[in-house]
Amino acid sequence: MQMMGRFLPRLCLLCETPCADAALCAPCRKFLPGSGRRRCRICARPWQVSMQCASCRASPPAYEASLAAADYCAPLDRAVTALKFSGQIGLATGLGALLAQAWVAAVTPPLGTGRDVGEGHVVEGEDGIPPPGRLDCIVPIPLAPARLAERGFNQAHLIAGAMVKRLRGVSTAPVLRQSHLVRQRDTQAQSLLQWNARQANLDHGFTAVGRLDGLHVGVVDDVMTTGATLQAAALALKAAGAARVVNLVVARTA
Repeated sequence: MQMMGRFLPRLCLLCETPCADAALCAPCRKFLPGSGRRRCRICARPWQVSMQCASCRASPPAYEASLAAADYCAPLDRAVTALKFSGQIGLATGLGALLAQAWVAAVTPPLGTGRDVGEGHVVEGEDGIPPPGRLDCIVPIPLAPARLAERGFNQAHLIAGAMVKRLRGVSTAPVLRQSHLVRQRDTQAQSLLQWNARQANLDHGFTAVGRLDGLHVGVVDDVMTTGATLQAAALALKAAGAARVVNLVVARTA
């Protein structure tokens, strides 16, 4: 993949500067808002005090951990919006690569930390995120049939596919299983609703297909806001027997 990048240079996801096979150029990687920031290990909300935010300690969600590559703000929000609402599906490759890079970085121990287990090895991060090889499968958040027909693609599926493809070059990649989770019914767009309405809007909105007994499942979405969508998905996966659910999102709102 790196050699292909040298012959067919990509453009930076955010500023369109040539950057070989990377998702972002060096300046954009350095200054990407929220990249590498301390977050709640459960919901990925920016949190400096402890490993879990007050909300997750008081009322733990159905999922066990969440990874966010960056904050949902400029300039990354423009790329997500362009993919989702303007049909610029080529952006999914860069967003998936960005998420893959954030995942590998989260579970790769720095040298000299006492967590080193040998070159090329990764361990579960202090934020509770498992290495890619310890998840049995990746499930993208599905769209309702009517919305999928209207849009023509599922952005979470495109991002998840690009992420898994990128991971194959650096780690053991979990299998992408689009069919494990379906949306039972059409719901109003989450971006149009307030927090309480988001919860009610997605109540029983998903169904897991088949049994997932004992599986560790990663759920991919583009943006995590209140966590209502991912909570509903985790409840469905847990009802089908999943032992652990980990969220992997490109961006997290503050």
